[in-house]
Amino acid sequence: MEASPNQIIQFFNGFKQSIIPLFQRPYEWEEKHWETLWDDALERYEVQKDLSHFMGTIVTMPSRSVPVGVSKHLVIDGQQRLTTLAILLCAIRDELPESAKTEKSRIQNHYLINDGYESWDYLKILPTQDDRESFLSLVKGDDFKERSQIKSAYRFFVKKLKGNDSDGNVIDVRRFLDTVERKLIIVSINLGEADDPYLIFESLNAKGSPLTQADLARNYFLMRFPIGEQESVYKNLWLPMQRRLGDHLTEFMRHYLMRDGDEVIKSEVYADLKRRLQELKTTDSVKSILEEMGNLSEFYLKFVKPREEKDPELQDRFYRLLNWEVTTSYALLLKIYDAYASTKISKDEIARCLQNIESFVVRRAVCNVPTNQLKKAFLQAAKNFRSENVVVWLRTELSSGTSGRRWPKDDEFKDAWGPYQAYSVPKRCKLLLEALEESYGHKEIALLEDATIEHIMPQELTEAWRSMLGENYESVHNVYCNTIGNLTLTAYNSELSNFSFSKKQDIYLNSHYSLNSYFSKCTKWDEIEIKTRATALWEKAKEVWPSPPL
Repeated sequence: MEASPNQIIQFFNGFKQSIIPLFQRPYEWEEKHWETLWDDALERYEVQKDLSHFMGTIVTMPSRSVPVGVSKHLVIDGQQRLTTLAILLCAIRDELPESAKTEKSRIQNHYLINDGYESWDYLKILPTQDDRESFLSLVKGDDFKERSQIKSAYRFFVKKLKGNDSDGNVIDVRRFLDTVERKLIIVSINLGEADDPYLIFESLNAKGSPLTQADLARNYFLMRFPIGEQESVYKNLWLPMQRRLGDHLTEFMRHYLMRDGDEVIKSEVYADLKRRLQELKTTDSVKSILEEMGNLSEFYLKFVKPREEKDPELQDRFYRLLNWEVTTSYALLLKIYDAYASTKISKDEIARCLQNIESFVVRRAVCNVPTNQLKKAFLQAAKNFRSENVVVWLRTELSSGTSGRRWPKDDEFKDAWGPYQAYSVPKRCKLLLEALEESYGHKEIALLEDATIEHIMPQELTEAWRSMLGENYESVHNVYCNTIGNLTLTAYNSELSNFSFSKKQDIYLNSHYSLNSYFSKCTKWDEIEIKTRATALWEKAKEVWPSPPL
């Protein structure tokens, strides 16, 4: 490693190229950063003495590229400063008077481009892929219409150059160029072959905007490939996965790493992935990991965005698991869906697996089993995964736990079902009612999406309701109001309000929801009727959410 102070303009001299690696972020400096750079440069512009300004450190290393074209260096740290200075040089070029032909030519042909070279070798600074077209247009002097931070920075500096200094005098653009060329200093650190650029990148970026675990993983993946392969790997393997999952990418990587049953905490995703990749000796083996992750990310997308699943039954299953927030099952689901995608298990088998996972979760919720053991139960299942006779295997696996890992059987489920305060979590309550409604064979999904939860015995009692419930109306209301036996689905919740039972009954009879056909045989609605309906719904529930093996 070599370190030395240099004028920052030296990075723009000679036939060479500073490459912003794909693992770096796009250009993201904002007005507050541009303002700071401008104020520092303006201060040196106004002081006639040779007083320099230290801008920080720029870390580079030679690029392992093919031996043609200009010499190339990777910018490990300092890309925002270098790119901003190049944008400032473009603004100075365009604001110099027409008489300053020499200065204009020097900026364009010595600082911004490698004169005589073509393709991307044309540029002295090669930004990351997302910024290249905007930057190239700016350097060429072309008008580019798309919005970008690069264009915003250019407009900022043009406005400043058209303005005045702190004494109100018009900026002398020639003199300002001289300030930039002579008075802006950086410490240049050039890494050698023995240095680990990524370790330095990590430590340097720790002081800036925090990188996500997915950012760090992407950076490490790309650093495992020669510079000549990085763009292809990024474009063909990483970018599709990143665009597919967006903000879900870090969590996907976490569940990917947990497929073999080992827990990985959110803040350790990168560290765990790096440890595993360090054991791989060839770029082909690293590439195969990325390819595998890409394939599994397509499956994961269906878990977090069920509409991406084309099969209606599986889409419905994923929708319900998503809304029950069973993210702890995703490591196991990756294995199950992978087996389905590779035809090791059938459509019927994966559907039944999803049904059993939902049953495992729903029965535990109704029976008030603490959730702190859910993750361990699913991780153990992921570790022991078998695709042969998968439904029997999964049911046996999930039913093997006891106490906090148990899968409640019918007796416990039935005892808890009636008193369960379903409406205490309205989102889950609606899921229960939707699943029960669908069990009648009703397929009008749009109607279910529009439905709201209706309390048959209302949340606020009228005199008519108190009379129907009897002298213990207050106790009955407190105990049973929010239980499943007293709840249904309707599209007319606001209209029903606190209607008497007979008025509600007339509306229920015209309902499209099969759940409401039950009320046609009722002559009143009290504690006995609520408990009776809860039992009737349990007969449905035990089929919707099947019991574990005996």
